[in-house]
Amino acid sequence: MAVTIEILIIILLIILNGLFSMAEFALVSARRIRLQQMLDRGEKGADIALSLSEDPNTFLSTIQIGITLVGILAGAFGGAAIAKELEGTFTVIPEIAPYAGIISLFVVVLIITYFTLVFGEIIPKRIGLVYPEQIAVKAAGSIVIISRIFGPINKMASLTTDAVLWLFNSHAPQDPVVTEEDITSLLEEGTQAGVFNEAEQELVQSAFKFGDREVTTLMAPRPDVVFLDLEDSFEENKEKILTSGHTRYPVCRGGLDSVIGVVSVRDLWSQMTAGEKPDLTLLIQEALVIPEHITALRLLELFRTATTPLAVIMDEYGSVAGIITLHDLLEAIVGDLSTVDEPDEEPGIIEREDGSWFIDGMLPAEELRLLLELEILPGENEGVYRTAAGFVMSELGKIPIPGDHFVLNGIRFEVADMDKRRIDKIIVSKIRHRGDENPDEKTDNHTTS
Repeated sequence: MAVTIEILIIILLIILNGLFSMAEFALVSARRIRLQQMLDRGEKGADIALSLSEDPNTFLSTIQIGITLVGILAGAFGGAAIAKELEGTFTVIPEIAPYAGIISLFVVVLIITYFTLVFGEIIPKRIGLVYPEQIAVKAAGSIVIISRIFGPINKMASLTTDAVLWLFNSHAPQDPVVTEEDITSLLEEGTQAGVFNEAEQELVQSAFKFGDREVTTLMAPRPDVVFLDLEDSFEENKEKILTSGHTRYPVCRGGLDSVIGVVSVRDLWSQMTAGEKPDLTLLIQEALVIPEHITALRLLELFRTATTPLAVIMDEYGSVAGIITLHDLLEAIVGDLSTVDEPDEEPGIIEREDGSWFIDGMLPAEELRLLLELEILPGENEGVYRTAAGFVMSELGKIPIPGDHFVLNGIRFEVADMDKRRIDKIIVSKIRHRGDENPDEKTDNHTTS
């Protein structure tokens, strides 16, 4: 009878240990956003679980008190009656009869440890990890009741924990509950699991990058801007329209820095087909003029109320730095879009057969850094440059000529082509052989031709 009672008590203690372990892992693993969703749906216990997740000291102390008490009780019972009953099995073997008591106790402890480990720890914790929110909601009420029963001990344990953490300067981090990196990681996991497809993942990641980018990394820079000049004849302006193939143009008087507005080719065509004499001054729309340091996301908001989907970007000196369209912003999110009004553009990055890259000078510096898997480019955070061409020119320290090159962190950068004084194309290659260049060359040690 005593053996049966002892077995039942040990089974009960293992179950209690399992429940505490499962509740602990569930509350630690539960995501607050899902608990909030459950609360919004009115699920019972979600509010308690959410409050516990915001104050981990309360439930961790309570659960550890429960697990410790279970361990003490298990040690107090310890299967002594079971070991005594089992001792007779070993006494019939003469070789081990003198040690029958010790062996029987060891066997009982081994069996109890095994079942505690499997059914009191591993299985409950696995269940808590698989269904964290559901279990957290169901266990939260019981944890609160137990914490009130052991209130003084719980409070003392929490204060002691805080004091020790303070001594070791281990304060709770003040990071946001959900970060951009968290969402990116969830997207990657979801894509691998088949919940999202790769296109959806790339779209969301592009949207995150889009919000941080300045308009100057997306604009058509000043040398590439095609504009219509009111001081030129209509035939001259018509030739610009025919050769460039855009749908909208900045209209200036005497030069690009004297921007008056924007003209749509569609409006000009309508004017001509109606039999009227072409007159750009009658078709000019107000231009959206913006500073060069605003973000692409801010510009997107401005376009919602603008009269034309083309913005003129001004630098701090009042000169035109470039132009940008709503189409440019859309491409920054969804990728390259072929349109009837724009000729096909060469890709910014072309990987060659030998493993090197043929890079457009106007490639944003951020994309160059990501391509090369570098943490930071020299001078990038200081705003010294915005493009790959600007980076190369900054490192060379001069207006280069084709063939000029330098080595940075085992990567060789060579100027392949120039467009007047602007770097047009760059060849980037990783140094693989000692004979090419010194791959360990310092960042400020450049080789130029």
